[in-house]
Amino acid sequence: MRIYDNYIIILTGLLLATAVIFAVMEETRLDLCFSVFLIETLVLNELCIYLNPKAKKGLNTVNYVLFAGFALITVDKIVEIIWGLSALEIIWSIVRIKAAGVPGL
Repeated sequence: MRIYDNYIIILTGLLLATAVIFAVMEETRLDLCFSVFLIETLVLNELCIYLNPKAKKGLNTVNYVLFAGFALITVDKIVEIIWGLSALEIIWSIVRIKAAGVPGL
């Protein structure tokens, strides 16, 4: 097995174990789940950063995308504290309403 295969197996196992723990604890808060997944992924990426430069560039791209998601959730929580509205909950409600109206779903 190559080091990339080990990285993918370890990351998948780690995130799966965390998801199972969240399911057992009946945790449904998106911000908590995403933050824990983000921390786990960043720690594993830092441990595996000594891969070749192409892999390092790919892992940095993953880190930027995950950080953007974390920033989005943080901004949503700030807006919720200030104005009492959660943009992500509103968007999720709209998606559920649209999905319920589509035949075959």
